[in-house]
Amino acid sequence: MAPGSLRAIWLGRRAFEPALALQLALRDAVADGRTAPTILLVEHPATLTLGRRGQRGDVLWSPEQLAAAGVEVCETPRGGQVTLHAPGQLVAYPIVRIGFEVRRHVTRMGNAALELLASIGVEGARFGVDPLGVWHARGKLASIGVHVGRGITVQGIAINLAVDPRLFGALVSCGSRTSSLVNAVDVGGAPISVDVAGERFARAFAAQGGETLEFVDAAALETGWPAP
Repeated sequence: MAPGSLRAIWLGRRAFEPALALQLALRDAVADGRTAPTILLVEHPATLTLGRRGQRGDVLWSPEQLAAAGVEVCETPRGGQVTLHAPGQLVAYPIVRIGFEVRRHVTRMGNAALELLASIGVEGARFGVDPLGVWHARGKLASIGVHVGRGITVQGIAINLAVDPRLFGALVSCGSRTSSLVNAVDVGGAPISVDVAGERFARAFAAQGGETLEFVDAAALETGWPAP
């Protein structure tokens, strides 16, 4: 691929831990020049992830409640605290070189999310860094958390499109007891499939960075990394 190019791969429904292992392997492949910068697009089964500052006390459901609802709890190297992933949510993981420009990177993800949300009719959404996320007057639409190694980022952004709202009660999202989670469809957004939302987000993210975008089939990962 030419310089300034980005690959996008739709993974479909995939468990959190295998997706994290894939990100870390891709990070090393990008760092070593074995593959191009890549953005993974995925929908996770119901999962609570604990960042480096995550506290088990922010998981509000008992182990029995979690098991009954099929919710897994996983640790992650990203910053931040407890985050929900679930069907009906788009998760985007850019594996790209950012050096020390973390704020620029999270702003780029936030702005791409705003473009996606605007495209389905959500009005009044905003990106903020304190606290970090994409917000609406009715609550948090997207959570952001990253981890940087070798100058390359993993983890990313989770955008609530049409998550089962009962799952929002399972956690204190990102340590904030004063804000609630909300779906795009509940604040004026039209229904959209997660894969189509992923394509729109990836195009907006690439455009934000002045990059060209190429979609690659996930099957390419089964036989090794797509060549750069």
